[in-house]
Amino acid sequence: MMKRAIPTLYVADDLRACEGADHFLQNSGEISIDFAFSMEEALDLLCKNEYHVIVCEYHLKGIEGTSFLDMLRSQGMQIPFIIVGDDTEGVVIEAINQGTDSFLNRGNNQFQFYIELSLTIKEAARKYDVSALRQQKERQQRSHAPAVPSPKRRPDEKDILIQEVHHRVKNNLQLISSILRMHSYRTKDPETREVLEDCINRITSMALIHEYLYRSDDLVMIRMAEYVPCIVRSLSAQKPCGMERVEIIARCDPEISLDIDTCIPCGIIINELITNALKYGFVQGERGEIVISMERSGAEKIRMSVSDSGSATKSGVDLESNETLGMQLVKNLTTQIDGTLTVSEEGGFTFSIVFPYTE
Repeated sequence: MMKRAIPTLYVADDLRACEGADHFLQNSGEISIDFAFSMEEALDLLCKNEYHVIVCEYHLKGIEGTSFLDMLRSQGMQIPFIIVGDDTEGVVIEAINQGTDSFLNRGNNQFQFYIELSLTIKEAARKYDVSALRQQKERQQRSHAPAVPSPKRRPDEKDILIQEVHHRVKNNLQLISSILRMHSYRTKDPETREVLEDCINRITSMALIHEYLYRSDDLVMIRMAEYVPCIVRSLSAQKPCGMERVEIIARCDPEISLDIDTCIPCGIIINELITNALKYGFVQGERGEIVISMERSGAEKIRMSVSDSGSATKSGVDLESNETLGMQLVKNLTTQIDGTLTVSEEGGFTFSIVFPYTE
């Protein structure tokens, strides 16, 4: 039976470093890597996922790796931490003083460096496993309860391979997203930056599905009550200026699960409609809500709706003539899932899509 790859977070703002790690480490199948291109991305991934090892470049944009390590340790996060950088005396001493588990010199021999990094990650993962086992035993002793075997079935080799495919697809989407984000940071044209940010959000909504399937025991179906809040958290973290008081709320029937072919269009539609509401639904500083709901509509249909309580003056939406890219995407994706789209303008906009559903 195949051994599960070591879940590793690699923090760097240099695409070449990430490409090297992906080529030398991830392709081995022994190490599974998520990439973060900033401290903010790293913190977001740490909130969503469980990692056994963190690898961090010493030089990051606007912050040093040791400062990031100090922040994590101050929050009580004890994941083994490896710093990568130039082997200068001051850097090494600082890294050791800050409590890094290992410092690895990048050097000039790329092949040798990644061999050493692979071995260092595996050693750090063993340290994580020992620590996790010790904590588990301590919890059992405190509760005076015997260990209860997990009811989950052990994944077979085919399941692990499928999970790995989802993980690699997610990583590729994340890499594309990070490239677009770097371009958005560099462009001075607000319209171009907005287009790039919209593309990033669309890609993120797709990547979240593959991340969900990689982490889940069910490799086919996605529970919408778990997936939709992930989209909400992502968009809530990057609201436009003046929209801070607008709350985005997800209300999904916990019994609804969709396959990937239906979930991806739904995710992009939700992303487009939330983005549209944040851009045009509210006046600056207004308090309000955007509510995403998904519920059964009869025995074999689902109603998905996105509504806002905004008071901004909005022209009526003509579904036949509206030519914005976002609305075109919503219309085309609604057709893709055999759905029917309607719009209500009572107190704000409510977009509703009813589409077939078979359990």
